[in-house]
Amino acid sequence: MNVAELFSLEGKIALVTGSGRGIGKALAEGFAAAGARVWVNARDPEKGQKVAAAVGGRFIQGDISSSTDIQAMAKRIEDEEGRLDVLVNNAAIEFVMPFEKTDLKLSEQTWRVNVRGPEELTLALLPLLKKAKAASIINITSIHDSMPYPHNLDYNMAKAALNMFTRTLALELGPMGIRINNLAPGAVETDINREVIDEIGRDKFGEWIPLGRVARVDEMIGPALFLASSASSYVNGSTLYADGGYMLNLVRYRP
Repeated sequence: MNVAELFSLEGKIALVTGSGRGIGKALAEGFAAAGARVWVNARDPEKGQKVAAAVGGRFIQGDISSSTDIQAMAKRIEDEEGRLDVLVNNAAIEFVMPFEKTDLKLSEQTWRVNVRGPEELTLALLPLLKKAKAASIINITSIHDSMPYPHNLDYNMAKAALNMFTRTLALELGPMGIRINNLAPGAVETDINREVIDEIGRDKFGEWIPLGRVARVDEMIGPALFLASSASSYVNGSTLYADGGYMLNLVRYRP
C-alpha cells in the first residue's frame, strides 16, 4: 500500500463545525489540502464564506445551539451531497467563572453548544454517515475532559460528557462501519486564547509544557487528519491528546 494514500482524503466530503476561525479553520484548510471537499460551518457568514473560498469548499451557516439550524444543515448536505465521510464536532464555547458566581444561563449555554449540539447534529447526519464507506466522526474535546481547571466547571463537565459520548457511540456505531474518536488539544494559541496566554505568561507555559511552548493551531491538523483518514482505520472510541505532554506535568513538583 502507498503510505501517502493512508492519509489522503481525496474524494471525501467533510463538515467541520465552528470553522470560521481557530482550530476549526485550520482543520478545514488541512482537510482541503488532503483532497476533501469541505463544508465550512460558522455563525458569522463573513468569516465562514472567507474560509470556504480560501479552501475551495462550501459555506453552511448555522448555530450549533439551534435545533432549527442543525436540521437545516443536515437537510442541505443531504440534498447536495447525499453522504458525509467526515464530521468534526469542533464548535464550542467557554465561560470562565468561579463556582460560587455561577451564571446558570451561561452554564446551560455551555452545555447546549458543547454537548447537546454535537449529539443532535451527529444524530441528524447519521443517515448520511451510514451511506459513506468507513465514515469518521471526530469530537474536539480538551485535556480538560479529564484534568480539572478551576473556575471552569461547566466547560470541564461538558468536555468530559463529550468524551463519554464518543466512547458510548463507538460501541453503537462501530458495527455500522462508522468510527468515532476524540481529538483533545492542550494549550493552543487561537485568537480567543491569545490574550489569556499573554496574561498568564508565555514563560509559565514554557515551564509547564514539556515541549516548552504553546501549540500553533496548524499543529492540530496532523492528528485530525490521522483520525479522519484510513490511516486510523482500526482506531475507534479513543482519545488522541495533542498537548505537548502538558497533562504529564500538571502536578508541578520541582526536581
